[in-house]
Amino acid sequence: MMHAAERDTQVRNFVKEVWNGRNYEAAADLYAESYVNPFGKGPSARVEPIRRYHQAFPDLHLDVEELIVAGDTVVLRVTFRGTDTGGYVGRAPTRRAVEEWAVTIMHFEGDRVVSEWIGADKLGLFIQLGVLDDPWPRQVKEPA
Repeated sequence: MMHAAERDTQVRNFVKEVWNGRNYEAAADLYAESYVNPFGKGPSARVEPIRRYHQAFPDLHLDVEELIVAGDTVVLRVTFRGTDTGGYVGRAPTRRAVEEWAVTIMHFEGDRVVSEWIGADKLGLFIQLGVLDDPWPRQVKEPA
């Protein structure tokens, strides 16, 4: 079994190499061939949504906010920052700078991720892109 410090380094390297370095081949260092998501199977299935983020936000950068290792599970909390110059999910580019948080719970077998759950602030992203109106607009009080 991999030690917590080694697993931490492995996941941080994935963020550095794949998300921030756009070295998509490095996904094979973290994701198992048995990994499955809606984009397919294996490391390439994990890379596909990342490529789409890079196409929409060419200056995208991911910051690791928290990384918790608990045996064969890793919880990763990150913040994405980038500018929509490529058009997100088929929409026309807005040229807006955005920020989105995401949490990933990764399940490992040996030294590879075999499954994961990802939650992200899509509502916040769509509000920032102007796709949706903010349901909680900030109210500025007029000075008395």
